[in-house]
Amino acid sequence: MKMRLLFILSSFHFFILSVFSQTDRYWAIGTAVPGGVQELTSFPNRKFKYTGRLIEGGTLRFCNKEVMTASGARLLKPTYEDAYAVTNAIPFTLVAARDSAACLWTVPLTEDVYRITLDLSAKTLTGELFRPWNELFIVGGATECGWVTYTFLPFTRDEDEVCTWDWTGELKERPEFGEPRRFKFEGQNAWEPKVLHPFTQDEDILASTQILTGGSEDNKWSITKEGYYHIRVDVFRETVHAEYLGANPTEAPTGIDEIDNWTIEQSDNCQMANGKLSNGTCYSLSGRRLSTPQRGINIVRTADGKIVKTIIR
Repeated sequence: MKMRLLFILSSFHFFILSVFSQTDRYWAIGTAVPGGVQELTSFPNRKFKYTGRLIEGGTLRFCNKEVMTASGARLLKPTYEDAYAVTNAIPFTLVAARDSAACLWTVPLTEDVYRITLDLSAKTLTGELFRPWNELFIVGGATECGWVTYTFLPFTRDEDEVCTWDWTGELKERPEFGEPRRFKFEGQNAWEPKVLHPFTQDEDILASTQILTGGSEDNKWSITKEGYYHIRVDVFRETVHAEYLGANPTEAPTGIDEIDNWTIEQSDNCQMANGKLSNGTCYSLSGRRLSTPQRGINIVRTADGKIVKTIIR
């Protein structure tokens, strides 16, 4: 009877922990936060991240509710007084909102590149002013360079977003290399110190949205189908988006030479939403992938595969 009761209590305890771990959400709140409140991004390793602007001299708190006066609201209280938002890992405890005066974090500068990481497992907060990377590469058994150091394939930096990088090329199983369907990203043309991994081994790049910077496990992405891909990585927000362009080179235009092989139709407008193209993929006349169409002539590949010369006035 005691064993059965113990089993029931253990199961109930596990259920409660599971429910709470699935519903964890955290917000940055205060006058240091543009708009006064911003939800942190949740990552699979029980980390939550704030990325963006903070204002010097403003108040900054972290809360598990969007409104600090809400029922069940808990604030992150730093172990040390006068804790800074730019810091090595500082331990914290969760306290009731009535202790909010002890839960302030100091914002030393007004900057757009704060990246603050809340680690629920370690119960620590780490903050940095992110420095844009100078380069990014793809390497692996699914690439033409294999795993050979100093031959990694480079990404191209987005001219408008310095932390965002694009790569277009072929990924396929290459039996001549180890791990022939796998690959990862490096922040230099060598193995260390900057490296990007998926959160799980053999994560499908087409389904992947978040990346792990560093990490002790050498996980790699994998391909589920061979062909040409466009991969876009934001090293600041730690996001990735991949698009499958087709199995043949002619299905995957990466420059004006390839685009010239298509029938180009004239168009005076294209569908836009919040300054972004909403109905296709946009390239410059040189064939460079654009996140935002430019004034003048753009080459747009529509969702149905047509190549349209579009004029933005």
